[in-house]
Amino acid sequence: MSDVETARPVTSTTTSSNGDFHWWQLRPPRRLPRTRILAMGVIVIVVLSAIAYGAYLWHFSQTHISTDDAFIAGHISPVSARVNGTVIEVLAIDNQDVKSGGVLVRLDPRDYEVAVAQARASVEAAQGELQNAVTNVPLADETTKSLLREADAALAGAVHGREIAEHDLEQRQSDLRGKQAVVAGAEATVRGAEADFERAKLDRDRIAELFRTQLVARQDLDHAEATFKNTEAMLEVARHKLTEARDGAAQAAAAVQSQTAAIAQARQRIAQSDAALSTAQGNRQQVKVREAAVEAARGRLQLAIAALQQAQLNLDYTTIRAPFDGRVSKKTVEVGQVVQTGQSLLSVVSLDDVWVIANFKETQLTEVRRGQAATIVVDTYPDVVFKARVDSIQGGSGAVFSLLPPENATGNYVKVVQRIPVKLVLAPGENARHVLVPGMSVVPTIALR
Repeated sequence: MSDVETARPVTSTTTSSNGDFHWWQLRPPRRLPRTRILAMGVIVIVVLSAIAYGAYLWHFSQTHISTDDAFIAGHISPVSARVNGTVIEVLAIDNQDVKSGGVLVRLDPRDYEVAVAQARASVEAAQGELQNAVTNVPLADETTKSLLREADAALAGAVHGREIAEHDLEQRQSDLRGKQAVVAGAEATVRGAEADFERAKLDRDRIAELFRTQLVARQDLDHAEATFKNTEAMLEVARHKLTEARDGAAQAAAAVQSQTAAIAQARQRIAQSDAALSTAQGNRQQVKVREAAVEAARGRLQLAIAALQQAQLNLDYTTIRAPFDGRVSKKTVEVGQVVQTGQSLLSVVSLDDVWVIANFKETQLTEVRRGQAATIVVDTYPDVVFKARVDSIQGGSGAVFSLLPPENATGNYVKVVQRIPVKLVLAPGENARHVLVPGMSVVPTIALR
């Protein structure tokens, strides 16, 4: 007999002794097995759970977006040499955690120490040159001022001396003219005295002849002799005065010549003083030259200081330090290696500042906004969920920034859904243990609402 037949209720037609039929005299139905009931219950629960999970998935798909095309990104700083040199010490090993400013590599500093010493000596020499130039400026200024004042005073004195000499020359020329007039008067007097003397001589000779013939008296002869002697004496006096007048005129002429020479000397002194004044004025320009020399010396000092700073920087660059807190990776430097400027030695990966680059399909970004909450699951730690938020959306698809961007104007265009990178930043403290490193594959999920 089947289970269905067993489940059917069976009634009895048995009657009581008095022939009445009673309901309790019916036979009860046979019950289903418990395993059957449990199985049916499980099936119902599974169906209901599947329906609920499907509803959840549908709702989740309407309010969340996710992608497996995502990875962890971070700051990776390649540490390179900034100066040439020989490596004398390597203080970092692969995968070592380092602090910002920690020493990673040391280069031989001796050549750069010598350069610093030379630059420092150049600075000291430039400082001495500047001090000397600064000291010379007031000295040159005072000296040239003094020479200018002296030349100006000498020129004024020479001009005044020329004026006095010219005035004296005028006086002496006037005196010469007076003396020449006196000479002319004396000459006229001499000529008059000579004429009187000749006349007195002739008169005396005639009277003496007449006296010998006794035609005149002795008294007339004496009178004529006295007149002759008187005119002779007057002639001598006139000649003497003429001689004195001529001597005076000669002296006056000599004085005029002397004064003329004095005027010439005064004019020469004026010319010399004028030349000295011009020289002093030219020397005043030397002050500006000295001031320009000061500026030039100051410029050379600044140049020497800059060279010293550069030499000091080069010396500091022989000690290569970590740019930030992180982990050493890809170390390629060894002791004794000669490195060149710009040569990469190792890399430092920042583990404090990492983020997620998720390449979502362009059709998924309709409702994505900055600041939306997100969760991240890393393949390395599938049971750990990290909290994050949307930071920004790239201003173009990944294809646009590729090495060979697609050219859609060739006539064979096929529409392909593009992917646009979205940057997600972790919530504070989510990577406190530094378990997330750049390059890890992640699955981010953004809650749209």
